Amino acid sequence: MLSSIFAVSTDTMQYIYGTHNAWLVLFSIGIAIFASFMALQIAGMARSSERGFQRQTAIITGAIALGGGIWSMHFIGMLAFDICTRVSFDPGLTLLSMLPGMAASWVALHMLARPSINWRQLVVGGMLVGVGIGSMHYSGMAAMQTSLALRYEPWLFALSLLVAVTMAMLALWVRFGLSAMRQRLSPLASLLLSSVVMGLAISGMHYTGMLAARFSGTPTAGENTITVQASFVALAVALITVTLTVFVAAANGLLRYRQLLRHASVSESRLRAIVDTAADGLITIDGQGKVRSFNPAAESLFGWREAQIVGRDASVLLQPADAAEYEGYLRDYLETGASRILDSGRELDGRHKDGAVLPMRVAIGKIDAPGQPLFVAFVTDMRSSRSMEQALKDSERQYRTLIRNIPGVSFHCSFAPEWKMIFISDAVFNLTGWLPQDFAEGRVRLFDLVHPDDRQRVNDTCVQAAGERRDFENVYRMIHRDGRERWVRESSGPVLDNDGVVRWIDGVILDITESELRNAEYEGKVTAISRATAVAEFDLQGRILAANQNFLDLTGYQLEDVLGLHHSVFCEPGYVTSPDYVAFWQHLAQGEFNTGEYKRIGKHGKEVWIQASYNPIFNTDGKPFKVVKLATDVSERRAMQENLRAAKDRAELAAESKTSFLANMSHEIRTPMNAIIGFTEVLLGTALDSLQRRHLGTVRQSARSLLELLNDILDMAKLEKGATELELVDFSLPDLVDHVAASLRITAHARDLVLHVDVDPGMGQFFLGDARRVQQVLTNLIGNAVKFTEVGHVRVAVGMQGEQVHIAVHDTGIGIPADRLDKIFAPFTQADSSMSRRFGGTGLGTTISLQLVELMGGTITVESTLGVGSVFHVLLPLAPGKAVSRRSEQPVVALPPLRILAADDVPQNVELLLISLGAAGHQVIAASDGESAVREFSKGSFDVVLMDVQMPRMDGLEATRLIRVYEREQGLTATPIIALTASVLEQDRRAAQTAGMNGFASKPLEMHKLTAEIARLLDIAVSMPPTAAGAAARAATGQVDWQRGIALWGGREALQRAIGRFVQANGDCAAMLAAELERGGSSVAGHLLHRIKGAAGNLCLVQIESLLGRIEQAISRQLPATELLVQLAAAFMALAGELEESGMPAVAVGTPAAGAPLDADAAGALLRQAIASLEGGQLDDALMAQIAAMLAPHGQQPRLQALASAIDDFEFARAAGVLRQLLAWLEAPMPADLS
Repeated sequence: MLSSIFAVSTDTMQYIYGTHNAWLVLFSIGIAIFASFMALQIAGMARSSERGFQRQTAIITGAIALGGGIWSMHFIGMLAFDICTRVSFDPGLTLLSMLPGMAASWVALHMLARPSINWRQLVVGGMLVGVGIGSMHYSGMAAMQTSLALRYEPWLFALSLLVAVTMAMLALWVRFGLSAMRQRLSPLASLLLSSVVMGLAISGMHYTGMLAARFSGTPTAGENTITVQASFVALAVALITVTLTVFVAAANGLLRYRQLLRHASVSESRLRAIVDTAADGLITIDGQGKVRSFNPAAESLFGWREAQIVGRDASVLLQPADAAEYEGYLRDYLETGASRILDSGRELDGRHKDGAVLPMRVAIGKIDAPGQPLFVAFVTDMRSSRSMEQALKDSERQYRTLIRNIPGVSFHCSFAPEWKMIFISDAVFNLTGWLPQDFAEGRVRLFDLVHPDDRQRVNDTCVQAAGERRDFENVYRMIHRDGRERWVRESSGPVLDNDGVVRWIDGVILDITESELRNAEYEGKVTAISRATAVAEFDLQGRILAANQNFLDLTGYQLEDVLGLHHSVFCEPGYVTSPDYVAFWQHLAQGEFNTGEYKRIGKHGKEVWIQASYNPIFNTDGKPFKVVKLATDVSERRAMQENLRAAKDRAELAAESKTSFLANMSHEIRTPMNAIIGFTEVLLGTALDSLQRRHLGTVRQSARSLLELLNDILDMAKLEKGATELELVDFSLPDLVDHVAASLRITAHARDLVLHVDVDPGMGQFFLGDARRVQQVLTNLIGNAVKFTEVGHVRVAVGMQGEQVHIAVHDTGIGIPADRLDKIFAPFTQADSSMSRRFGGTGLGTTISLQLVELMGGTITVESTLGVGSVFHVLLPLAPGKAVSRRSEQPVVALPPLRILAADDVPQNVELLLISLGAAGHQVIAASDGESAVREFSKGSFDVVLMDVQMPRMDGLEATRLIRVYEREQGLTATPIIALTASVLEQDRRAAQTAGMNGFASKPLEMHKLTAEIARLLDIAVSMPPTAAGAAARAATGQVDWQRGIALWGGREALQRAIGRFVQANGDCAAMLAAELERGGSSVAGHLLHRIKGAAGNLCLVQIESLLGRIEQAISRQLPATELLVQLAAAFMALAGELEESGMPAVAVGTPAAGAPLDADAAGALLRQAIASLEGGQLDDALMAQIAAMLAPHGQQPRLQALASAIDDFEFARAAGVLRQLLAWLEAPMPADLS
C-alpha cells in the first residue's frame, strides 16, 4: 500500500523531473507572506477583542483568509511547476484541499490571539499547524491529474513535514519571542518579521514537498502541457485570495472599529464619572496657561464654577508668589521644553475665590494632544491633612510631655531573657546614673542593675505575670552607677504580638527610696515614741481600745482596769459636763486634730498635767475610725509656764520692734541724702570759680552715686530672684569708668598701687544701657583687682571688639590657679581657701558680676597666671547712645511766689528748704514736728504744705489728718500736702494717701522734682526741660560731697561751720550707739541713728551717712554692728582731717577733745581684753566701739579701718593681729602730744 505513495526504486533515471517558473515561485512566496501579514493583523484584533464572539469571529474569518492564502500559495506553486506533460486538477479534491489549510490557520490564529504561550503549547501548536499545512499540500497534490505516476521520496516527504512543523513553531516563537524586543523594534517591523517567517514556513513546506515528488511514466506527446495559461490562472487565484483576505480584514477592521468606538465611549463615560466624582480637584490647562476644564471637586475646593473659570489664567488659583513661579515654569516649558512644571506632587498655598489661603498638594501631568500640549493638575485639599498633621504633632508633643512628666521612669523593653531596652525615659539618669542611650545601645541592661539579692524574685514575678497575661508590681533595690542603693516600685504589664505571644514589657519605675526610708524611720519613730511617750487608743465614742505601759504608769492603772473605760474617767467632772468636752469629741469624730496641755485625773485622784495630742486615724475611705492619744507628763514644767509666757511676750515685743525698725530702714537710708544733694544744688547755683565748680560737680556726682548704690541694696533681692529689670538709658561710658576708678583710687593709693584707665579714643562715648549695672560690674571687678594686688598696678582698658564694648581689667596680683578658673564665678568661691584669710571678702563679687553681665546679654571671662596676675574680660552688646549733658542738675521749674509750710524735725533739712525755696522767691514757714505744723497751719493760709512723714511727738500722717479735719470744720478748700519721705515701701505711700496727702517728694530732695510736684498739685502749666536720664552713677571720693553741700548751704564757709558743729556734737556717737546696744536699747539707738543720719545727709557727709544706714540695717536684722561702729568712729576722724585740710581750724571730735591725753593703761587693758575675746571666738560690739572711740583721735584711723575690715570679713585672727599692732604702738614710747 505504501508503494502506491512512496517511491521505492533507487534508480533515479526512470523518474521525470520538472522545472519551476521562478517568477511564479516568488509570486507564491509573496502571496504566503501577504496572507500571513493579514492573518497576524486579524490575530492582533482578536487578541484585543474583549468579547468572545468578536474574538472567535476574527479568528474564524482570519483562518479562512489565511487558509485561502496558504491554498493560493500552494496552487500558484503548482502552476509554477512544469513536467512537460498535460496536467489537470480535480475540482472537488482541489477545493477540499483548502480545509486542512484553514484548520491549520485556525490553530495558528488561535495561538497567536493569546497574550502568551508556554513551550508545550508552542510545540503542540507548531505540530498541528505544520501537519495542517502538509495535509493541505499533499491533498492538493493528490488532486493533480496527469499521465505520469506520482510517488514521494520517503525521506524528503518526512523532511517536508519536519520543515512545516519546525517553521510553524519558529513562526509562532518569533511572534511571541519578539515581545522582548519591542523596545528596539517598532510594531510594524515586528509584524513584518513575523509575517516573513510564517510565509517562509508555508512556502518552505510546499517546495520541500515538491522536491520529494517523483514522477514516472511516459509523458503524453503532442498534447498541451497545461490546459490553462499558468500566469493568468496564478494572477486570478492571487486576486481572488487578496480580495478575500482584504474583505476579511475590512470586516474585522469594521468590527474592531465598532469595538474601539464602544470602548472609547465607555472609557469616556468612565473617565467623566471618575472626574466628576473624584475627591481631588482635576483641572485641565492648555499650553497658554488657560483653564480648559474644572471638575466639581475643584469647584468645591476653589469656589469657582466651571463656567466662570474656564478660559481664565490658572494663576488666579495660586497665591502671588506661587503664581509667579508657576508662570515661570510654564514659560520655560514653552520656550525650551524643560519639564520642571511636571512633578509627582508638591505642597503649596492656593487661593480661594474669596482670597482665602488654601493649603493644597498639586501634581501636574502632560497630555501630548495634537496642536498644543495639555496639562492636567491633580489638586488635593491639604487643610484636613495639615490639621491632622498639626494634631499629630500636638499629640506627639503631648505624648512626649506626658512621658517626660510621668513620675518615675517609663520604659518599653523586650521580654526575658534578653530584656533589650527599646525605649526608656530621661528620668532614668536620675534614678540609675546611666543615660537613656546607654540602655538603648546595650551598654547596660536595666535588669543588671537590680540588686543581686532581688534579681531572681523580680525575674520570677515578671515571668509568672507574663504567663498569666496580667499586670504586676515589684518592689526591689536597684544599684546606682555610683554604687548607692535605691528602692524602687515597678508597675509593669506584658505586651502581646498579633499571635498572642508576650514580646515586650511596658512599665513605670518609681523611686521610693525616700518613702522606704521614711517608712523605716516611721516604724522606728513609732517604736521610739511608744517607748518614750504615753500612748492610748480610743474609738470615736471615747472608749479605750489599747494603752502602752507609759500611759498606765502615768495614770496609775493596770491595762485590764482601763480597757473599755471612757475617756471621761481621766477628766475633771466639771470639764466632762461642759459643752467644750462634747465638742472636743465631736471634732475628733469629724477627723480634726487636737493638741494642748490638759489636766488629767489618775487613779486615786492623782492630778497630772500632760502635753497631749489627739490624732484621728483615717481608713482607706478617708474617714476617721479611731483616735490615738500621745501624752507626755509636763507637770514639772507647769511651774515654769509663767516665766515662759513672760519671755514669749518679751520676744514678741522685740520682734515687733525689729519689724517696725526694718519697715523704716529704707526711709532712714535715704533721709540723709536729702541735705547732701539739696545743699549741693544750692551751692552750685552760686558764683564759683572753675576749680570749685569741678570739685563740687565731683562731690555731687559722688553723692548721687552713693544714693544709687544704696538703691542697689534693695535691688539685690530682685537679682537673686531673677526679677531684676534693666533700665536702659543713654550714658557716657568713659565718664562712668573714670568715676568708678576715682572711687577706688584712694584704696589703690593706700596700697601703693597705680590705678589707671585706658579708653580707646576711636570708640564712641555714649551708649544705651543700664549704667548702674555696668557700674556695679566695674566696681566689683576693679575692686577685686585692687584688693588682690599687693604690688604693681591695676589697669582698666576700654575699647570695642566688633559690635560689642570690651572692658578688660588687668592686675599684677596673686593670680588664680588653673584648676580654680572654672570655679571663680561660683558663689562663695575664691582662688583658694586662704584668700578670705589674707584679703577678706565673701566670693560673691564675681558671681554677681557674671549674673549682671549675662542679664545684659554679654559675657565675662578670665585669664590668669598664678603669681603674675589676672585679666577679666567683659563683652557687652551696648548700642550706641545719644549724647547726654555732663551736668546732671535740672533747671528749677519757675513758680510764682508761694506761701509754703515746711515741717521737718531735722534742722539741716529745714535750713535746706529755707535756703532753696527762699532763693526762688517763696515764703517758707518752718515747723519742727507735727504739732507745730498743725499749729502754724491754723494761724494762716498756705499755698502748699511740705510735710515730713516721720517726726517725733506727732508724725506727718497724724498732722495731715488733723489739718484735713480742721479744713472740713472751717469749710476751707483742701491745701495740697506733699509728703517728704525717704521710704521706698509701697505701704508707706498708701498710708500717706490714706492720711490725706496729695503728692510725694522723695529724699534726698531734688529741687526741680519738688517744684514740678508743687506745680502739678497747684495745676500750674509749666514746661519741664528734658532730663538727661541715665547719667552714669558717680562715686564719692571723700567724706564730704563739697559740690552739692556748697550748693545746698550757699557757701563753703557756711557748710564748714555746720559740719564743724555736727562733728563736735556727734563725734562720739559710735561709743554712744555701742553703749545703747550693749544695754539692749535698740529703740533708743534707732532714734539716735535717725537724728544723726538725717543731719549727715543734709551736710552731704556721704560716708558717715552710708555707715549710719548700714548700722541701722544691721540693728534691724539683729546682726553684729561692731565693725561698722569702728568704721563710723574712723570716719568721724577722717572728716575732721578733711575739714582741717580744707583750711578750717582743727575740730574736736565728740567728747574726747583733740589733744586730750590718752589713758594708755586703760587702752591697753581694753586691747588685751579684745584680743582674748577674739581668740576665744567671741565678738564684743561695745568693747570694739570703745577702743575705736579711744584711739581714733590719736592718729590710728588706718589701723582702726583695717580692724573694721577684718571684723567685717569675719577674719578674727587678722583682727586680733591688728589689735596686737595697736597694743605694740601703745606700749612703745609715747609721743609728747599723747602723753
